[in-house]
Amino acid sequence: MATDLLSIDKKLALAARALDGWRADLAVNERGDDDDPIATWRELATRQAARSIATSTLAPIATTPALLLPTGELRGAELASVADPLVELRAGAAAWCAHLHVATQLRDATAARAAAARDDHDSDSYGRATSLRAMLRSLARPKQAGGVPEPRAAAAIEDLSPQLLDPLAEEESRRREVAETLGELARCCLEPDADAAQRAEALLSRTDDEAREAMSWGLRSVGRTTQRPTWVDAFAVRRATDVAEGWPATLAPRWLAELARGTELVQGLDIDAKVDAARLTPRADHAGLRLAPPTGAWTFVHALYALGVALRVHGRDARAPFCVHSRPHDERPYALGEAFLALASTPTFHARARGVAKAKAEASARRLAGVRLLERRQLALRVRLSSELAKSKRAFQEAFDELAPRALGVEVPRALAAFLGAPGTLGPAEDAAKLRALDQGESLARELTHRFDLDWWRNPKAAEWIRGRCAR
Repeated sequence: MATDLLSIDKKLALAARALDGWRADLAVNERGDDDDPIATWRELATRQAARSIATSTLAPIATTPALLLPTGELRGAELASVADPLVELRAGAAAWCAHLHVATQLRDATAARAAAARDDHDSDSYGRATSLRAMLRSLARPKQAGGVPEPRAAAAIEDLSPQLLDPLAEEESRRREVAETLGELARCCLEPDADAAQRAEALLSRTDDEAREAMSWGLRSVGRTTQRPTWVDAFAVRRATDVAEGWPATLAPRWLAELARGTELVQGLDIDAKVDAARLTPRADHAGLRLAPPTGAWTFVHALYALGVALRVHGRDARAPFCVHSRPHDERPYALGEAFLALASTPTFHARARGVAKAKAEASARRLAGVRLLERRQLALRVRLSSELAKSKRAFQEAFDELAPRALGVEVPRALAAFLGAPGTLGPAEDAAKLRALDQGESLARELTHRFDLDWWRNPKAAEWIRGRCAR
C-alpha cells in the first residue's frame, strides 16, 4: 500500500470528483438517486483502506513526489534522519478514504434529502402538488418562473419545508453513526472543530448592531417595511436587486473573463453557465465553476466567491498530490473565495468593474457589505444549530425558534427550520470550514490589496501570485 500511494492518490482524486458531481446533480435530476458515484473506486471507500494507509510503512524516497522532498541533496546516512516525506500524503489519503466511506454509507440518506426538495408534494397553500425547488425559483425570479405571486410562493415554501426535517435528521444521524465506527480517521466528519459553536456565537454577538442597521437600510432600499419584516423581506434584501445598474443582463463566463482581462487568472478554468433554476447560487466543484441565472446583484457577487473557491480547487500543479492539495472539509478554498467576495465591499471594484459614478459605487459597496454580513450570520446560525440537530429534531427546532430571529433579523416560523437552519449539503464539518475561512479570507484580501493595490483583480502579477498560491 505504501509504495502505491501515488496511484491511490490519483484514484482518490477521480472518486472525489465523481462524488461531488453526483451530489450537485441530485438537486435537479432524480435519475442519480440510485447511482453509486464511486463504484469504480469502492475498494478505497472502506475502513480497512483508511486504516491500512494511515498505518503503512515509510515509502522509498524514490517514489516521493519532488514537491514533497526536502531541498538540497541527501546522501547515505542523511536519508535515515529524514522525516517521512509522505506523512502528509499518507494522512490526506487516509482522511479521503474515510470521507468516501462515510459518503458511501450516507448515499441513500443524501439522495432522500435531495428528493425532499426536488420532488412534487401536496401543498394546501399552493392548491396542488409542487416542489420546494419550484417555489424557491418563483420567489427568486417571478417573471422567469411563471409569475407565481410572492405570498402564494412563500406560503407554499412554509408548507413544504417541514418535509425536509426527517431526511435531514436521518442523514446527520447516519453520518455520526458511521464516523464513530472509524474513530480518529473520521474526526473531520464527526468533530470538525471543537470551537465552531463558540466562533459562531462570537460572530453573532459582535455583529448584532451592524446587522440590524444593514437589514433596516436594505429594507428601505428595496421598498419593504421596516416594521415586523418577514423572512420573505429578508430574502429580497439579500438578493440586492436595488443595485442592478452596471451589472450584465446574464451571468456568463464572459463576465468573469472580462473582469480578469489582461491576466491569466481564469486561464484553463472550466466555467459553465447553468440555466436550471435549482441552482439558485453559484457553486464550485471538481467538475468546474457553475454559474446560476442572476436573481439580483448578490448572484454576481457570489460568483466572485465561487471563482475564488474554484481557483483553489482546480489550480493544483500537476506534480502536486491531490490528497496534499485538497483535504476533506478544507477551509483554504473558502478563504480564497472570501478574498474575492471582499471586492464587493470596496467602492473601487464597483467604479472600475461596473463603471458607475463614485456615489453609486460607494452606496453599492455599503449595500453589498450588508448583504455579505447577513449571509455570514446565517452560516453562523447553521453552525450553532448543528450540535442541536445531533441531539434530536425537537432540540433543533426549539433552538431554531430562539436563534433564528436574532441571526436572520426577522421573525421566522418554525416550519422553515430545516430549510434555513440545516447544515449544507456536505454536512456540519463543511460549514465549520467555511466559518473558519472568514477571518483567513479577510487577511488574504488585505494582503492582496497591500501587494497589488485596490484593483488587484485585474493585475497580472496578482493573478500570477494567486495561481501560484493555488498550485500546491
